[in-house]
Amino acid sequence: MTLKLRQIEAFRAVMREGTMVRASAVLSITQPAVSYLIGSLESAVGFPLFVRAKGKLIPTPEAHQLVNEVDRLYEGLDEIETVARLIANHQRAVLRILLTPALSTGACVHAIGRYAAQHPGIRLDIDTAHRATIVRRILAGQADLAVVSLPVETDRIATTRVFSSDLVCVAPAGLPPAAGDAASPADLADCPLIGLKPSGLIRPIVDRWFAAAGVAPRFDVEVRDAWTAIELVRSGVGAAIVARISVPPFGGQPLRTLALAPAERIEIGVVSPAAPHPDRTVESLVAFLRRQLGDARGDGSPA
Repeated sequence: MTLKLRQIEAFRAVMREGTMVRASAVLSITQPAVSYLIGSLESAVGFPLFVRAKGKLIPTPEAHQLVNEVDRLYEGLDEIETVARLIANHQRAVLRILLTPALSTGACVHAIGRYAAQHPGIRLDIDTAHRATIVRRILAGQADLAVVSLPVETDRIATTRVFSSDLVCVAPAGLPPAAGDAASPADLADCPLIGLKPSGLIRPIVDRWFAAAGVAPRFDVEVRDAWTAIELVRSGVGAAIVARISVPPFGGQPLRTLALAPAERIEIGVVSPAAPHPDRTVESLVAFLRRQLGDARGDGSPA
């Protein structure tokens, strides 16, 4: 016995509609075509499915038994269709996301949260690690994507630029410069500074910024990440130069955020394991981050 899906569709339509004419309209085929499909199905199963009595099409007891199984089949197909819609809307996806400590607070993580809120059912596993560790974990397939500063020096990772972020000086109240909204190398020449370690991407940019002005900065403290630097600024140790995207809202804290003059910025992007077929959910999240974290002000936030 070999049953064809079109035969089952015709049988179910006739059972639901009550006549072959109405079934043909539902299936968008002719009435003789429906009659042929029902006849071929009866031949395949070996028993009649309908009898005619006083001009009406009457289902046999066997037809009622069979349609119950067919309906269960279609309920399963409906469930498959529902799951397919969830997958299409990224609601069955699981994303393992890595962030550097500098990006684990503020606008970037808030944008990821907004994406999750718009896709109920998505599962996120978010972890924080330093840049070198992130690259190793991406190469080992231990994460689906990471948000890091660019460039990443390997061709085994897919890289997509998302936005750029200005570097800013975060300073406690009363520390030079005393006035204005910007800080130059000369303004910070005698200021105690909390420096990010030279092994990162920001410190070499800061060193070149000072060197171009002929200023030797005074780094009294060196730390690995922006969050630690900002907390030390908050305690009054000195000022720090970090990416604006790393600066959380200060609320009532007596801290100032000053632009650099001349301006410097870093590029932020998403890296993921190189694969022949891109992950749809990763692509969707990248597009969302681009929309949310625009470059209009160079601060990783929309204009």
